[in-house]
Amino acid sequence: MNLMRAKDIKDDPVMKEVYYDGKQVYIVDVDDQAQKALVRFTKESEDTFQVNVQDLEEAE
Repeated sequence: MNLMRAKDIKDDPVMKEVYYDGKQVYIVDVDDQAQKALVRFTKESEDTFQVNVQDLEEAE
């Protein structure tokens, strides 16, 4: 995924299907400088972690 799309998804009030390592995640924030996204798994935990934006995949 590219940085602009990750930011669009984060700002959209309707949750999109985004996956990291095969598991659905929710994008909490996007860091432009580091090109990283702060995410959390949607069904497993409230814990957040950072991933490279390029490692995120949007369901079609």
